[in-house]
Amino acid sequence: MGAAEKKRLQHKRFHILLAAILIPLALVMIWFRVHYRDFYESAQPAFRIPGLAESFVPQGIEACGNRDFLLSGYIVGSGSARLYYIGADGSSRAIRVVDKKGTTLASHSGGICTNGPFTYLAGSGGKCYVLSSAELFDPTSTQATILGILQTENAASYCYLAEGRLFVGEYEFGRFKTPFSHHITTPAGDKNTAVTLSYPLDGDLPFGVNPTPDAAWSTTERIQGMTFTDDGRVVLSASCYKASSRLLLYDWQAVQESQGIFWTGSAAVPLYYLDRSTCTDVIPMPPYSEETVFENGWLYVLFESASTRFQFGNLIGAQNVYRMAPPKWEK
Repeated sequence: MGAAEKKRLQHKRFHILLAAILIPLALVMIWFRVHYRDFYESAQPAFRIPGLAESFVPQGIEACGNRDFLLSGYIVGSGSARLYYIGADGSSRAIRVVDKKGTTLASHSGGICTNGPFTYLAGSGGKCYVLSSAELFDPTSTQATILGILQTENAASYCYLAEGRLFVGEYEFGRFKTPFSHHITTPAGDKNTAVTLSYPLDGDLPFGVNPTPDAAWSTTERIQGMTFTDDGRVVLSASCYKASSRLLLYDWQAVQESQGIFWTGSAAVPLYYLDRSTCTDVIPMPPYSEETVFENGWLYVLFESASTRFQFGNLIGAQNVYRMAPPKWEK
């Protein structure tokens, strides 16, 4: 075989190999776009998630006004907590979370929300960390010091501020187990397996929140975050590693019309149920959604599938935070 023939054969093998790689990737992209057509038709990229090339795994999102956002998450390998402040122009600033000795926090950093002087970071393991909002909002700051810890009686997987309360919820699925007392059959017959606790805000207390919960909210499995819309609904983001994600929208007023009792420590608090009887809409989405937040008429949804843990999200646009208008609700 001559040199020219060998070169042609090498080129042919290269093109066959290239096609063997590109064709499956193209099919995956097409399948996702078709299967989640409704999502991609109604949602649009809002801004790019920073830090993905540095092994950042996004988990939480908070709207800070003026089209600015905070993202929380962790770094693959070290497990270090990492925050990003995103400006309206798309610029980003990395923020390290440290204790009072300057040691970087190792935490899943599942969710984040801010309220005046304090910002709350759901750190898993029943810990919600309290940070200084001034540090986070300072454009020259690259670290935030933990001021204190709110110990919760659930997993503290995500958090959200609304109605003068700090809501701290938990994720339950697979190896992430919740106590048996959190497994509740609702009046509609749903088998809920997680509990969100609400803590009243109190500006006279050291960290702006009363450490004693005033109510419990029974939720289904796989919940990654919650937010409230301006039309009276609460939205839960549900996902796991082997199924589509979903946004579950509930009539908040109707949720509070059915009440039970939940015991936290030695005290009983009102228990409310988020189940099929009050669910108004379900929005299917691609896998691996994390927290969601409502701001100025839009639901912003964060995905972790473009991180180095999974990477396939780079094929389907998940390196961006998406925004969509919530479906219209006929009350």
